[in-house]
Amino acid sequence: MKSPPDAVYAEVRDTDPDVLDADGLTDHVGRLAMLRAWIDAEQVRATRAQRRLADEGRAADPTSSLARDGRQSSKDAKAVTERERVCTSMPGFEDALADGAVAAGHVDAIASATRSLDETETAEFVAEAESLLDDAGRLGVDAFEKSCRALAKSIRAQHNARADVDELEQQRQQSKISRWVDKATGMHHTHIECDPLTDRQIWSAVQRERGTLRRRNQQGGTNVSWDRLTVDALVDAVSSTGGNARIAMVVHVDLPTLTNGRHDTTLCETDSGVSLPVDTVRRMACDAGMIPVVLNGEGVVLDEGRAKRLATHEQRLAIEAMQATCSHPDCTVTIDDCRIHHITPWRSGGRTDLADLAPVCEPHHHLVHEGGWVFTMTADRVATWIRPDGEVYWTGSLNDRQPVAA
Repeated sequence: MKSPPDAVYAEVRDTDPDVLDADGLTDHVGRLAMLRAWIDAEQVRATRAQRRLADEGRAADPTSSLARDGRQSSKDAKAVTERERVCTSMPGFEDALADGAVAAGHVDAIASATRSLDETETAEFVAEAESLLDDAGRLGVDAFEKSCRALAKSIRAQHNARADVDELEQQRQQSKISRWVDKATGMHHTHIECDPLTDRQIWSAVQRERGTLRRRNQQGGTNVSWDRLTVDALVDAVSSTGGNARIAMVVHVDLPTLTNGRHDTTLCETDSGVSLPVDTVRRMACDAGMIPVVLNGEGVVLDEGRAKRLATHEQRLAIEAMQATCSHPDCTVTIDDCRIHHITPWRSGGRTDLADLAPVCEPHHHLVHEGGWVFTMTADRVATWIRPDGEVYWTGSLNDRQPVAA
């Protein structure tokens, strides 16, 4: 294992971030990432040595040592031991980590994806190490994590056609609600753990009520925070849904998957990007009323012009068919928690048309309106984010609903 580049360490040591401009900070953050990756690789080596000594009865187990001597939380300590397991089975990732070519998050994504695989399935996953390393070098952690999950699901499906269905049923059995009160603040907490289908039913109802409340507040000139609006919507949904009410749930699935089952680039997920069992969705489609979302097609009014201030339900469905998250490139807030933003401001003559609408989370919505950032989008939904100083921060397609090759 080579030492970190002396020049990189010296530059980090001798650099004062407080005097750097934006480009200087970008370089500094990159050097910090290289050093952090090297440290993570060294920690993998130390954890491996600790495990070896523990097996010989000459030291404590790695997790305990990391928590006590490494001053880490038990959760972080466990993550490091999982990281070591991945690097031992895929040495190329350990070398890439030491070189700063990948981040610890890439290794953690593999650990997470393989956690539910058996020994044979894990061996097949590990056999893809070379292509996975290529992917990790070009993808961010979030995109790589999605790719790893897709590969793991594909491998599981090859060994057990009901693997996804069994996982969903297990999640249903483990669903629960916990309640507690924070004695310091007096705030009440309700925590729901549930399977993805149940979650979609809950949030479909919340979204429906939130849209109603927002339009009512808009007409009445009331200014309510997004968080408070969401809480009120949840209360209204719980109070008014009833046992016989039907809640619309949107599932994004490609036609070949729906008609013939899983394939190499299957897309089958909720509007917020959570994957669903293909067999379950195909079964649901037999009983459900199918509402196709055809972009740029006829028969559904997607363009409202100046007739309506807020995006319609049909428009949100169309946008959700293309995007699962906020439009900012560094943001993973799901579309559930995003406002539908007018690219051309309404007050400046903006139209409530699909080509002028994009989801933006609350913080990035403020970034555009109060923070001086500029957010533009072409007709084919290529977005550009421009910093207040005029520099282009990012340009790229907003369509993140692309299937990932297994």
